[in-house]
Amino acid sequence: MLSVFFEVVLPVALIAIVGAVVGRWQGVPVRPVSTLVFFLFSPALVFHSLATTEVPGDAALRIVAVGVSMFLVMYAVATAWSLAFRHDRGLRSAFALSAVTPNTGNMGLPVALLAFGQAGFDVAVVNFVVGAVLAYSAGIVIASMADGGASKALGAPFRYPVVYAAVAGVIVNVLNVDLPVTIEAPVETLAGAAVPVMLVVLGLQLHGAASLAEVRDTTAANAARLVLAPVLAWPVATALGLDGVTRDTLVVLAGMPTAVIATVVAIEFNARPDFVTRSVVLSTLLSMVTATVLITIVR
Repeated sequence: MLSVFFEVVLPVALIAIVGAVVGRWQGVPVRPVSTLVFFLFSPALVFHSLATTEVPGDAALRIVAVGVSMFLVMYAVATAWSLAFRHDRGLRSAFALSAVTPNTGNMGLPVALLAFGQAGFDVAVVNFVVGAVLAYSAGIVIASMADGGASKALGAPFRYPVVYAAVAGVIVNVLNVDLPVTIEAPVETLAGAAVPVMLVVLGLQLHGAASLAEVRDTTAANAARLVLAPVLAWPVATALGLDGVTRDTLVVLAGMPTAVIATVVAIEFNARPDFVTRSVVLSTLLSMVTATVLITIVR
């Protein structure tokens, strides 16, 4: 419990808190910083991760299948809840983003390494890339539906660079291309800056996160993200032929809190970023307990 808190949760929280303090002190607007993450830092991170990953092909495909399956399952759960409680378009998109976007990056990667060692970390890297690509493709579709119809939303991901960065990263990896230093060095630098800047975006949004608005829906989103998702991930991973450390790691990663990426996407498409930010902050705080329990159960 204490090691997870001091080595994983607290460092993440401190960056966000510093971002919140500086943002309030200097009056920093969140939208320009979020736009830089969306168009610059995240594409570099996705490209670099896909270009350098070294997980065997068969295992990687199964990990991808688990990630896609869990995204679809959690979206179905979120949609059912929104229909039952008659959410408007904005809240429906925000609730779905909160449910389908686990923090498999700046929380998932260190948690996997701490809990399962290098083998778990390798699985977590592939899972992170899958989650990032889904967030910036299917996640954009979901967010776009806050202001428009499905037909408009389906074309939205192709107007943004992350999808193309993912394709380019796969090509570089499969063909074993050695990039020149003039390209590799700046891409690696931008990729390294992505997660810290995402946490700053979260911090800039913290002022609205303490609201007690929409308690029922916020609680439901957190329960779906932290409890229901890992419960469902176990049979999904098993059905796809995974076991041992690989399955255990994916189950723990499925129980990660809502990712900052969800806030970035919600801001960019005005999909109730206040609700998504509350889900991110509260689920991150609650995950200090739930992640510890989950790791204890599966190990």
